[in-house]
Amino acid sequence: MAEKNTMGKTSVLLMVLLTIITYGIYLPVWFLRRQNLFNQLSAKEKLDSGGVIFVLVIFCISALFIPAKLLIQNASHIGVLDIIDNSINLLGGLIILILAFKVRRILNEHYNKHLGMNVSFSGVATFFFTMFYLQYKINRLPVSAKNEGDVA
Repeated sequence: MAEKNTMGKTSVLLMVLLTIITYGIYLPVWFLRRQNLFNQLSAKEKLDSGGVIFVLVIFCISALFIPAKLLIQNASHIGVLDIIDNSINLLGGLIILILAFKVRRILNEHYNKHLGMNVSFSGVATFFFTMFYLQYKINRLPVSAKNEGDVA
């Protein structure tokens, strides 16, 4: 029998660093890279790529505002760019938050209902730390639980 996909450990510190270096672009990339793994878990809810790709695109647009602000000399134009940039980041952040709670529900259903484990996935920690908290919890899952990524 072929070995099944596992969640895989990723350093949360590395994730924070990548998020800072990429101006937030790593946030949706984290979801995209794990989408198939999450969708293979035994849960009714699945993670679609539409919202993730939308956030990736708008965060890339937001990142383009950095050189634009440096090139523009007019303070009023910079103010408009700041408003647009802040709006983009707020919208993207809200979608990331929604995606994090969706992944939390997927993990909760798979590990607690399907596998019968008693793994706590905090809603408060998910709200404040989103995918950083989720990866922290994934890193601490028992090895046997990670290998139980069977498809229902």
